[in-house]
Amino acid sequence: SGTTAMVSNSGQSVSSSIGGTSHAIEDEELSLEVSLNHWISFHTALHERTKNYLEESVDVLHSLVCKIIGRSEKSKSNSTRDDEIILIQEKSITAANVVVTKTSEGQISADFVDRGGSTVSLHESESETKKKKNLALNALGKIAYQMIMLGEGPSVTQFCSSTSTTPQNETSVSNALQIHEFSPKTDTIANSIIDMLRKNQRMTTSEEKDKRGLITVMLDSQVPFPLCRFVSDLLKDEHGTMFQSDHSFSSFKDVLSDLEQMMDNPEGFLHASSPDRWKLSFGNKLYGRENDMKVFIDVAERVHSIRGDVVVVDDNLKGKGIRNREVIMISGHSGAGKSRLARSGGAILEHVGWRTLRCKFDRVVHPEPLSIIAHAFDEYFISFAFDADARRIHAIRELLKRNITSSGLEILAKYIQSLRLILGLSFPMVPIEVSEAMMTSLFGKLLQTLSSKTTPILFAIDDLQWADPLSVRLITSLIKGAGTGLLSWYQSSAKQGQTNQDSSDDDSHIMFVGSYRDNEVDNDHALASVLSLLGRDKKVNVTNISLSRFTLDTMNFMLSETLCIPIRRVRPLSELVMQKTDGQPLHIIEFIQALTMHNLLVHSFSQGWQWDADSIDIFPMTDSVAELFAYKLRSLPHKSLLGLQILSCFGSQIDQHVVSYVATYDGEKSIDIQAAIKFGLGKGFVERAGRLVSFSHDMIQKAMLDSIQGDDLILLLRKLTTSLIENASAVGDLDSVLFVVVDLINRIGNDDTTCPVQRIQFANLNLSAGIKAITVPDFLAAAKYAECGIAFLNDDSWQTQYDLSLELYHATILSNFSSQKGNRDQLQARIDAVFKHGKNFTDKFRTHCVWVKLLAITDIPKAISESLKALERLEEPLDLDSVNLQVVGMELMTLKKQFSGVKEKIFLSTNRMTDYNKERVMKVMSSLVVFYHQLQSYLLPHVVCQMMKMTMTYGHCEPSVFGVASFAGVLVNVLGDIDEGSAWGRVALSAMSIYDKEALVPFIYGPLYGMVFVWKEPFQSQLDPLAEGIRASFATGNVQFAFVNTVFYVGRSIFSGKNIRVLMREIKALARQHGNNFGRTSSGEPVYSPLLQCFLAPPYKILCDLKGGDVTSDEETSSYDSSPLYQFISSSIGDIIKTAIRTKQGGLLFGTLGFQVMKSFMLREMDTALKFTDLYMEHFETKQTPMKYTSIWHTLYEALITLHFARQTGEEHYHKRGENALLKMKTWSRHSDWNYKNKVLLVEAEFYNTQKEFDKAANYYEAAIKSAHEHKFNPEEAIANELAGMFFHQREEYLKSHSFFKQSIAAYKKWGATAVAKRVKDSMSAKFSSDMIKTFPTENSNALPTIDLNESKKRQCDD
Repeated sequence: SGTTAMVSNSGQSVSSSIGGTSHAIEDEELSLEVSLNHWISFHTALHERTKNYLEESVDVLHSLVCKIIGRSEKSKSNSTRDDEIILIQEKSITAANVVVTKTSEGQISADFVDRGGSTVSLHESESETKKKKNLALNALGKIAYQMIMLGEGPSVTQFCSSTSTTPQNETSVSNALQIHEFSPKTDTIANSIIDMLRKNQRMTTSEEKDKRGLITVMLDSQVPFPLCRFVSDLLKDEHGTMFQSDHSFSSFKDVLSDLEQMMDNPEGFLHASSPDRWKLSFGNKLYGRENDMKVFIDVAERVHSIRGDVVVVDDNLKGKGIRNREVIMISGHSGAGKSRLARSGGAILEHVGWRTLRCKFDRVVHPEPLSIIAHAFDEYFISFAFDADARRIHAIRELLKRNITSSGLEILAKYIQSLRLILGLSFPMVPIEVSEAMMTSLFGKLLQTLSSKTTPILFAIDDLQWADPLSVRLITSLIKGAGTGLLSWYQSSAKQGQTNQDSSDDDSHIMFVGSYRDNEVDNDHALASVLSLLGRDKKVNVTNISLSRFTLDTMNFMLSETLCIPIRRVRPLSELVMQKTDGQPLHIIEFIQALTMHNLLVHSFSQGWQWDADSIDIFPMTDSVAELFAYKLRSLPHKSLLGLQILSCFGSQIDQHVVSYVATYDGEKSIDIQAAIKFGLGKGFVERAGRLVSFSHDMIQKAMLDSIQGDDLILLLRKLTTSLIENASAVGDLDSVLFVVVDLINRIGNDDTTCPVQRIQFANLNLSAGIKAITVPDFLAAAKYAECGIAFLNDDSWQTQYDLSLELYHATILSNFSSQKGNRDQLQARIDAVFKHGKNFTDKFRTHCVWVKLLAITDIPKAISESLKALERLEEPLDLDSVNLQVVGMELMTLKKQFSGVKEKIFLSTNRMTDYNKERVMKVMSSLVVFYHQLQSYLLPHVVCQMMKMTMTYGHCEPSVFGVASFAGVLVNVLGDIDEGSAWGRVALSAMSIYDKEALVPFIYGPLYGMVFVWKEPFQSQLDPLAEGIRASFATGNVQFAFVNTVFYVGRSIFSGKNIRVLMREIKALARQHGNNFGRTSSGEPVYSPLLQCFLAPPYKILCDLKGGDVTSDEETSSYDSSPLYQFISSSIGDIIKTAIRTKQGGLLFGTLGFQVMKSFMLREMDTALKFTDLYMEHFETKQTPMKYTSIWHTLYEALITLHFARQTGEEHYHKRGENALLKMKTWSRHSDWNYKNKVLLVEAEFYNTQKEFDKAANYYEAAIKSAHEHKFNPEEAIANELAGMFFHQREEYLKSHSFFKQSIAAYKKWGATAVAKRVKDSMSAKFSSDMIKTFPTENSNALPTIDLNESKKRQCDD
């Protein structure tokens, strides 16, 4: 009780009393409290129904509802229980029983003075509960009516007794229109609106239920229609019949929902004054994706939390330099909102300093290789290129120059046009040939340069399901941070000896967001393999967001927000829309817009949006969004539609300079395409970003293109092609639009091109595109362009267009052979055609080289025979009849002496070779060197000598560098001159800089790091160059040397002790790289490279045996991994050995025996190990062979195995073999202490053990262990510990023995050989009883004694 003073905006004071006692409350007090009746009277006296008053009224009603059902005012309606309990009696729900409180902060609340006692009854029937709720809702409706009307108009009870049935469709609407200052008697627009409403009397609206004129009265009092509708839906009698309609409130939960929408968006849901209420606008808000957006932002925060070189992912990893790349993959059907989610997330991040790179792939157009990725950077640099702040341009220019070489920037500028403006380049001076590896490295470096701690980069890539293979490989490399490599398995090793350490110094701050249609990506899709690969990579965090269809609640909320209609009222429309669509957001939006086009969903000036439920129910159901877009296109102006159709011919996005070239595509009849673009921008069909114009969704582009009739499309494409060629050629810019032109040409097709001149022109343009694709290289695309060019040739083209035919056929031959997915049947057919139609051998030579390489995969002798025939045709035959071992030896010694001195000067002093025929001869000889090496033939050094002589006589060429590297190899492996061979190897590395180093890497790195430097440089340091050789081989399409480098890499990795699990993943990745088949057998079975069956499957199986477990159940095996490697896992080792012996493939036999000896020894299958090492001795030691393989590990295991049997049998020949092996290793150790010290020490320990010099043996075992540990040879450290354990156990020094066995187990496990570790553990269990182990100290010192090795050095000198 008391007197309350309420102060109006003008300062006027109005007093009222409650209960007779009065006191004043000043303005500055914390709160104002007044009865609701006096609060209403106060505003009535002021004659104001302001927006502020209406909003405060909503606050009051919301507060009262919360009191009625006992819910907190801070919680939302969706948290309210469905079985709500009425806590306030209906007789207490009156305005006279309500008090209103307003705080100094302006917050309004209300409460009931008298609650009327408890209304809860445990025995209340359902009908009684419903009656009580209806009465409470009706009572609340009366309060709402009284508050909103401010005492004006009749009371609610008068409406109840009224029998008025005045038609309201005319009267109420006309009065309502007066509120908006329309005159229905004079304004023709208003009259037409009234006519429209008369014609749509079935429209769903609450007004048709206003039988007693309640809404009419409220509208005439200028109450916004949403409030009129709200009050009408509240009022009812105890039976729920008064003003009852399908939309009347049935629960207070719905009442709260309405009120909260009014509070959250008063312009739309309360005042009906939102500027967008007249049009259908879905805005940029994301619906139903709140959790997905939270995941998106959480990932971004992980990227932004990078500190220096470390991302703190786990407390246990702090400070260990572990960096993870963050990737988000958004999947869903077309129209699910994938792009919207990425854009919305990007917009949030841009507000906090991020920069966004965006690119999108196209289903129709096949652009220039790498151009899609380049567009992302192009858009980024445009913002700098036209920046008025010169300092900002200077800063980005200096940043680029500081991090990327000038030649690299020139190459990038070729693809990124806006970069030319930044750098001030008029035209980039690009080398004739670039490689895929080079472009990957440059894009990776550019991305890393642009990102920083203060400016992280969001790289958004849309529609990955349409990405070409080259772009997929590039994106994968960028994600993995492999700016230096393409192979997914390749990771740069660190310093020498650190085989498994990550040496990445990447300090970039990048988040990749890819989106794709999961219904278009099956297990065989290229993207599926990439997703699998990234998912298994421990250095890449892949977060998958799968966007499903809208639920009914989500769609209902979206329609409610869009139409500004309460959630409960729009629910029937939502149910209809859900029945007609697939629940995909885009489908829903387009369906709703189709309803507006057909006047089934219309907007009323007085009552907002209305719909005809019956007509919508029978509206045709569409199977896809494309059909809805087709409906929309029919209503477009003809010229605008045609202009947009022209745009659609170029795919989902088009460069503006292309549009300028086709502006006059039809002469004077040409449509104004720029005007159509402007129209499309206004209608939301297209978007503009920099120079690019893009369709808002690819479904719009598809609908536009599909709307063109078949014959009309061909005619239009032909006109666009002609215009583009003529106008671009006129300004010398055809090269920049070449791939756009060729794409149009190939969509026209050869069947619809009848003009002979035009057919030749189209074939030539395809050839240009193919050659350009090869230089990237993108072999798959190059093959496609070459084949399309061939399709335009006439049947007599070999007679009438010989040069063009020859070039096209060679392009498809080279591309199909070099591509992992090349068509082998097509390849053979094209080779046959060139051999049939080529005029001379010079014309056939390039094809002959590919054919010989293809032959060598399955038949090396045949490849050698054809190569020798080629030399005869080139008039440089090899006279092999007079060549023997003695001749070869003398030849080598002569050349060695001739070239002694300053070798590099000798080589570089020669001129470049100018005789192309001689260069062809050198290429053939290069292939022969590889073939003879595989056969371990004495002819190899003879061919190498011929290459050196030709270089000195005719000058040097690219094959000369390979000749020098091979010469280094034969000096080491034939003459045994390691120092001289290593020196020549350095000459070869230096000479690479004269030519395209990237192209020479496959040829040079394999021979040098596989056969020459292995003797002097740390084994582990050679893995990186060999991996680089593999990567460069695939990048340049060099299949032959991809084979060579792979063989060296796998063998070196195994024997150097690379972690088994890591190496198995690498071998599987290599198998995928080499997995393309090379034709089929007569029975239809694919023919694979023997590399898989003979060089990858056996070591993989051996590693699996050492690790333990079934190969096919390997934890990292997926359906993608199962092919093609696992087809050969079961191949018999015995069969492989027999085949190698029969076909004289020394390399295959050498590698197979080496792996088998190692495995048998580690599993202690000593008889088997002896059998394999005996085979090795038979074929590689006792026989006189001119070419020796790198027998380091063979010799090590030969020593360990024969000394074991010397102790077991006492036979002298075993002892002699072991001692000879020791002498060899001591000789080698003079060249590299790092590589051989631990091996020599271990064999000496075994030697002294055999000699029964046990004290020396003990010291040497311990020294060998220490050396192996320091030099990172994990397998040899494990072996040395095990052999030491066995030695000390025999000496009955059980404590030491037990300690060494434990260290052996740990070393085997560290290497990944868990099966071997288990074998050692089982052996320990047999040797040491539990009682014996209990007597050992719990901790033993791991310190290894330092021993005097003078004895070893003395023996070495004596030897």
